[in-house]
Amino acid sequence: MIRNLLAGIAAGLVSLVMLISATTGVVWMQFLLVVATPLPIYLVGLALGWKIAIAAALTGTLAFAALAGPMPALLAAATHFAPPVLLTYLAMLNRPVQAPDGTTAVEWYPVGRLVLWCAAIGAILSIALMTRLGADGDGTEKLVRSLVEQIVAQQPSGEEVPEEHITAMTRILSALLPVMSGVGMTAIIAFQLWLAGYVAHATGNLQRPWPEIAAMTFPPGASLVLVVCILLSMVLKDLPGSAASAAFGAFCLAFIMLGLAVIHYVTRNNPWRLALLWAVYFGLIMFSTGFSVLIALIGITEPISPLRRDFMRPPPKGPTPPD
Repeated sequence: MIRNLLAGIAAGLVSLVMLISATTGVVWMQFLLVVATPLPIYLVGLALGWKIAIAAALTGTLAFAALAGPMPALLAAATHFAPPVLLTYLAMLNRPVQAPDGTTAVEWYPVGRLVLWCAAIGAILSIALMTRLGADGDGTEKLVRSLVEQIVAQQPSGEEVPEEHITAMTRILSALLPVMSGVGMTAIIAFQLWLAGYVAHATGNLQRPWPEIAAMTFPPGASLVLVVCILLSMVLKDLPGSAASAAFGAFCLAFIMLGLAVIHYVTRNNPWRLALLWAVYFGLIMFSTGFSVLIALIGITEPISPLRRDFMRPPPKGPTPPD
């Protein structure tokens, strides 16, 4: 136990060093360090248990508070240290179930629900970002306009861009920023969880079996969250509308991942599987908006569509936390 606790403390200090290092250097390196900051906590949580992840998170938070003060430490805890603790706790939940042959098996927390939790955390962080930029939307528009003007100024043509064009681009990007923020936050959190789980599995330290990602499902009624977010984003204005848009982006990405899982599952025995998957991902890259909506619809309509997979696992009830 002492050895595991020391590993958790070391993981928290490593995360803190990466977070501090992300404040200097080139932009792409800063981004990589920010994305990598929670990985040590994910790794110890998936390999040694969620209690060790708590020790790592507390170590990082307290050390950051000693260096930068309580408010920056709380912000770092909310954005970088707390999500790994929650997600590793959920990933380690399990319960005994009766197998068809009469033996007792272990059922682990479904990967589909982990994806939804990633979307929920991504939505919360995105809403916090929208609040930070400005409750009335002026802060967001000023930031976006500044970025647009910088991009226009760097164009090699030297031609002056009309003011109305800059204003139009600013309004479009300001409207898209909450959705893009929700998508980006959720993608980063899901990637962090997947990468940490993959590394722990590859090294033989993952406490749970590697899940069958292509077989993941969402609980009934999950699509209603997406519908509510769409309706609220259309009705509400200013910060509430931005918050609803951010949540829509987060949960829309979750359904895109579900749609991709359906495609991976139903093409397993197809001789053209590799070409089909390449075509799907090429379409996502080249025609991102329209094609991503189509993939999300596959995930939303999966329970009633011809692409429905031939099983539905019952959702876990009364899971027990691991030791």
